Amino acid sequence: MDHFSHLFKSDHHSCSESSIGQNDDSPRISLQGNPEVLAQLNMINLTQKDLELIAGLRPVVVEQIEQITASFYEAILHVDSLKEIITSHTTVNRLRQTLSSHLIEMFDGRIDEAFVEKRMRIAMVHQKIGLPSKWYMGSFQNLLSTLLRIVDSLQGTHPDCSGLAQAVTKLLSLEQQLVLEAYEHQTRMEEQRAKAIIEYQALHDDLTGLPNRRKLHVTLQETIEISREDNSRFAVLVLDVDRFKLINDSLGHTYGDRFLQEVSDRIRKSTEGFDVMIARMGGDEFTLICKNVSSDRDFSELSEQVVKEIEIPYRLQSNDYYVSASIGIAIYPDHGTTVEELLKNADTAMYEVKKNGKNGYQFFTNELDNQLLLRFELESDLRKAVKENEFTLFYQPQVQALSNEIIGVEALVRWNHPTKGMLSPGIFIPLAEETGLIYDIGTWTLREACRQMKEWHDAGGPLIPVSVNLSSRQFHQANLVEYIRDILEETGLEAKYLELEITESMMMDPDLSTEILNKLNDFGVKISLDDFGTGYSSLSYLKLLPIHKLKIDRSFITDITRNTSDQAIVATIISMAKHLNMDVIAEGIETQGQLDFLTENACKEIQGYYFSRPLPATEVEETFFVPYRLSQLS
Repeated sequence: MDHFSHLFKSDHHSCSESSIGQNDDSPRISLQGNPEVLAQLNMINLTQKDLELIAGLRPVVVEQIEQITASFYEAILHVDSLKEIITSHTTVNRLRQTLSSHLIEMFDGRIDEAFVEKRMRIAMVHQKIGLPSKWYMGSFQNLLSTLLRIVDSLQGTHPDCSGLAQAVTKLLSLEQQLVLEAYEHQTRMEEQRAKAIIEYQALHDDLTGLPNRRKLHVTLQETIEISREDNSRFAVLVLDVDRFKLINDSLGHTYGDRFLQEVSDRIRKSTEGFDVMIARMGGDEFTLICKNVSSDRDFSELSEQVVKEIEIPYRLQSNDYYVSASIGIAIYPDHGTTVEELLKNADTAMYEVKKNGKNGYQFFTNELDNQLLLRFELESDLRKAVKENEFTLFYQPQVQALSNEIIGVEALVRWNHPTKGMLSPGIFIPLAEETGLIYDIGTWTLREACRQMKEWHDAGGPLIPVSVNLSSRQFHQANLVEYIRDILEETGLEAKYLELEITESMMMDPDLSTEILNKLNDFGVKISLDDFGTGYSSLSYLKLLPIHKLKIDRSFITDITRNTSDQAIVATIISMAKHLNMDVIAEGIETQGQLDFLTENACKEIQGYYFSRPLPATEVEETFFVPYRLSQLS
């Protein structure tokens, strides 16, 4: 007895009855555990006798298989759009071979699991290549007509042509039912896949594949509820990539996107071993939820790993680019018990890191919350200041070290706040950079400095340049050269009397920087490299770019009389500038000892409180320019 349950339906037995004494090659129905197909067989009344008649027709089918198979595809291939669907995915011959093999097996007279699976698999192939079900069913009618003609041709030689025709019709009816089921199954699967894709896309970032803001909010709410129930702690880390905008502005969005993908990969790598969900909130901001830790120290270790991984140089366009990460941490329930509180407080802590030099992490404190309120207040005041022109310029003289002769002035913007008094740029410039107000403030500063210097020139000199700091945002604006040319034409100041101070970080894209600086140089504007020695850039740009002056940062000057490392650095910078035919000026000079060291090492230009603090324009006029004009008259 066969190890499957053999089920028949004859003139005297139901399909649900077991057959006895059937060998593997005999016509039979053998479907174990497939009640749906059994129900279809009962419905169309396919009997054991039908299967025996079908098996008897097999030699004729084998003999005429090419004609039979051709009848299935004939109608389809007469419709150009359907023919194109088939031929664009496979060859008609291959489909014919597959169908021929199956048709021959059909007329073995055996209906078993293998028969059902193969029939549905063939149908799914047709469905996947895009053959509509209505055309597929039409082809079955052509196939049935061909088979019935073959049966009819057997009149006089076959003992039961009528029964054979009915048996073939029933068999093709079963085929159609299996095909329709396969189509419906495939359609359901595709709908489920499409739904899953839509749901995934709604909750994930297209660029990095990380969960997005919406997914983060859902997960964070779930984590809060779980932690509330089991009295556990977790941390929310808000991460912002420092100096990303510079890369995006310098190299373009394509490289900016590649950079962000690399950053996301590094964050994943650095969180291995922690129970962390990483989300990209947009731009260069990421948020992490870290839970299931043994102590709060783990939150610090995680942050340290992320910071170290992100600060490793990035190779883009054959150059190394350096960035850092600022991370703010809020712990549940200490720093908040809602989604909004935790994200806000982690964000506040992150901004504190940025304010204190970036490249690190900070836990939230209540004191930071108070500082954030003050920051919002300051931002509101700053926007009003731009509209109401509350800014003024101070000028710090630059002098010849040995003669004390004034050789230039640096324009330094101040904010004359209506209630807080005179504010230095260190208080509001970072906020201006962050909010985009730096464009308006920078434009006003440049225009006012040029106007004032032209006024001094017209009043009798001295004919010295004015130095103006250029922010990275200004430097990378599309129309920088035209913008500066327009200001010079408007104020009447000659280009040779304008010196723009830029920083090393603006040199991250040598190709772009070279183009901008060469245009400015051709126009006659001088370029000074500010804060030299504190940036990340390669020194190779010094020989490639039209830089006229190096400015030694005050951080190297402060301890120069007792710190041998600072002495070596400053001496090296002075020597290098000399060999590159560049001027060099040291800022932050406050003592005679500092001045002596610089003059001994051939630094001829200085700037600092030792000579003069930054002064309003009227004081510069009275203290330096009036005496100069009087001396010229004598």
